Amino acid sequence: MYEDRLTDTASTRVVRTAELDLLLSLTQEPGSEGRLIAVLGEPGSGKTHLLSALVRERQWTALPATVYRCSSGDRERAMNAVRKLLWRARRAGEREGGDRPVIGLARRRHRPDRELVVIEDAHLADDQTIGELVGIAAGDPAPLVDVIVSLRPRQTPDRLAEAVSVTTAFGRTVRIELGPLDDEQMLAMSPVPAPYELRHRSGGNPFNLRALQAMEHGARSGGDGALAPYEFAVMSEVRDLAPAERYALHAAAILRSRFDTDLLAEVAELDPLVASAALRRLVRRDLVRVEPVGTLFAIRDEVFGMLLRQMIDPCWAALAHQRALHRLSARGQAGTQIGFHLVSSLSRSSELARIVDASQEIMETDVSECVSWLTPVLAEAPASTEIGARARLALSTAFGRLGRMAESRDLLFVVHESGAAVDPAALAEQVAFVSVVEGVLSQDVQTLDLLGDLLRRPDLRDSPVWPRLVLARGFRVSMLGRTAGRAETESALRAARAAGDDPVAAGLLGLAALASIAAGNVDRALAEADAAAEALDRTPEHLMARHIECLLLAGLAYIYLGRSADAQRQVGRGVEIARRRRRPFLLPTLLVLLSEAERHLGRLRQARDAADAAIVESDAGNPLRHAQAVALKSAAEVWMQPPGSGRAKSLAQQALAQQALTGAHVNGSASIAALTLARCAWLDGDPAHCVTLLLNEGRGADMRVIPSGSRLTIWETLCAAGMDAGMPLDDWARRAQEHARAVPVPPNLAYAAMTRGHLLRVQGSPGEAVRCYREAADLFASVGMPVEQSYALGQAARALGEQGRAEQAAHTVRLAAEIARRSEAVTLLDWLGRQTGGPPAAPAPQPGARQEMLGRLEVFGRLTHREREIALLICSGMKRRDIADRLTISMRTVDVHLTRIYRKAGVSSRMELALAIQRKTAGQEYATRF
Repeated sequence: MYEDRLTDTASTRVVRTAELDLLLSLTQEPGSEGRLIAVLGEPGSGKTHLLSALVRERQWTALPATVYRCSSGDRERAMNAVRKLLWRARRAGEREGGDRPVIGLARRRHRPDRELVVIEDAHLADDQTIGELVGIAAGDPAPLVDVIVSLRPRQTPDRLAEAVSVTTAFGRTVRIELGPLDDEQMLAMSPVPAPYELRHRSGGNPFNLRALQAMEHGARSGGDGALAPYEFAVMSEVRDLAPAERYALHAAAILRSRFDTDLLAEVAELDPLVASAALRRLVRRDLVRVEPVGTLFAIRDEVFGMLLRQMIDPCWAALAHQRALHRLSARGQAGTQIGFHLVSSLSRSSELARIVDASQEIMETDVSECVSWLTPVLAEAPASTEIGARARLALSTAFGRLGRMAESRDLLFVVHESGAAVDPAALAEQVAFVSVVEGVLSQDVQTLDLLGDLLRRPDLRDSPVWPRLVLARGFRVSMLGRTAGRAETESALRAARAAGDDPVAAGLLGLAALASIAAGNVDRALAEADAAAEALDRTPEHLMARHIECLLLAGLAYIYLGRSADAQRQVGRGVEIARRRRRPFLLPTLLVLLSEAERHLGRLRQARDAADAAIVESDAGNPLRHAQAVALKSAAEVWMQPPGSGRAKSLAQQALAQQALTGAHVNGSASIAALTLARCAWLDGDPAHCVTLLLNEGRGADMRVIPSGSRLTIWETLCAAGMDAGMPLDDWARRAQEHARAVPVPPNLAYAAMTRGHLLRVQGSPGEAVRCYREAADLFASVGMPVEQSYALGQAARALGEQGRAEQAAHTVRLAAEIARRSEAVTLLDWLGRQTGGPPAAPAPQPGARQEMLGRLEVFGRLTHREREIALLICSGMKRRDIADRLTISMRTVDVHLTRIYRKAGVSSRMELALAIQRKTAGQEYATRF
């Protein structure tokens, strides 16, 4: 069961490994004098969980920890026990020098020198206890035990907070603050990986994340067993409230945020003076918080309020919502403030239109809230009614912004087939939106026919939505590898400009640029792409978030034109917007295009990182983008991997194995992976296999099934491998020249010059070939493609060597090697060194093999303490499960650390890591460097 999986691991899974390591090291330092350690964190941040892991670690030693928990009613019980322990420590005097016996040891651990006292929720202790803790912090007298206290910052008494701050500044006390968990920690903490939306709503709070997961499970299954522990935790925290405080807290949960004392009093049906006093006490208890602006208040956090509302009497809650609705309406509040009360009040059935209006207002700021408001409307308003159709169109938009395209598309077709009297422009706008998002996600084309039907309607021809429809269809056509019609695009562009719709005009300019490239009109394409970029640059972010496809079109046009730096800027902006606006489903497409731009710029490491991020983001539900991301990672690795490592080949094979039966050639992932495999075969000395792979992938020499942007690269690789294999190059070189003349952008012209150089060498004219290679290198340099520039210079050096001009060849290789080294192209450096028959090329001084290995191992200095620990354990032969048990962390956390270790160390397996460490210990002082 879901709840069983949560509770089974909740007591042992620790993701705050850095904080746990710090606590262990502090409590195991040698010496007889202890200290105060304050662990501060918001409610639910994991203080108890972290300290329980520390206590479990101590239970195997002769000095296990003593744990006390304060509560508002226990008075002096906790501190009396602490005093007794301090008295025992003072009576013991100096500790014996010999080793203490260690009991129950299943594995070797450090032996602590001092006893440990853990006081949980010390902010709830009585005044005398607080005074004792202040004395311990000041070291008067010096404690002979370590005392760890967990505190909530907003509830900590002022004198204790001041003592901790002052003594921390002078190094006597240690203060550990538990901030929000990052995304990686949130994924590792639960056996049920939380989706992005829940991770965002939790704010990085472990308790909130688990509670949200339990709520989601309960909503799906219809049971509330998984939620019971979290409701009990909230109930325990508020059980000692007075009746007036309880009513005030329930009213605060109903109002949620931005309420004042008068509104709270009216909703809670309390006297204003009583409500004000209760509110002050709730603020001191950190159940209600003061808003940063004005004299307004809010419930502590969203999840706490949701759990409270689960426990409130439903009849009282419905009446409270009604009172809140009347008072807020009388104040003239916006729909975003009253929508929640409209949905929850007794008058919901008569307020459906207001609910839909309010949900559309809040959609820009909180899409999840919008969905929760619209969902009940669907049950009360059939699709055939006007309000039912409006609600379904709005909900379709909300689902689309959350990336839930199946639900969004279903609602759209329900409205289309219902025959409701819906505004045609509103329906057309929604069809365009869904179709564009489908295109970004590379999903099916179910809405294309509907899009075509709407474009053929004469009543929409003069509508402001018509350019949007044209853009949507053009974008879908472009994502399928075809070109949109120029006449329709130009007509829509004029209409968009007349309406002042800059984002749509920019997208249409991107389509026009792609059409101009296909027609071979490069100057016009450049002008259109620059005009599109100018329009996008002046579009604010909130509008750009609705038109991400326009950034994609501009980036794609710039990549085809060889302006990769401009493409990187536009697509990078799209990635930032998608992350800030919480649209993670857009990231796979944006990241693969970003990886392509970075690779063309010679930023191989950044290209690989972008592809890695795309792999992570597309892992669930977007197999086409996932395969493309793996293929792009292999393309970055082919020149970056250490010679003979096989990483690029393995990734390319994985990408080809993941290809769907349809759509493999639409996004070029199959051709990218095949090109990587072919290059690996050529670099490994098998040019005939390289040629076979490329001809099989292209279904012949014409390469019709290959995207046009990749054909020149493949023809050049065919010529290079065919030259080494003794095959005729004329047909491949001719096709490359024809394609470059048809689309004369700098990268195409450069690849064509390369094929011409290969052909001249075969024909016995190496001097002419050198000029072609240098022309290609200049063209690659003009558009910022350093890896290809270095490769072209390497071919020039090879031709110079064939002429017997060894000195010039060596000089050219040194220049090419310097360019390749800046891109960290390790395999390219090795290939350059082989062109003149000398050692691997590198700028002087040239390191030997042993020095190169040591240079690669310098990255070990970047490993964190926990990563170094796991690296040593994995190399000692321990299994991942044993490491997780040994370090009291999860298997997923171990895997995350291993991924980082392999990347930083430049290795791909446990054996390579072990050999690297062995070389390190043989070559340098291991203990100080690793």
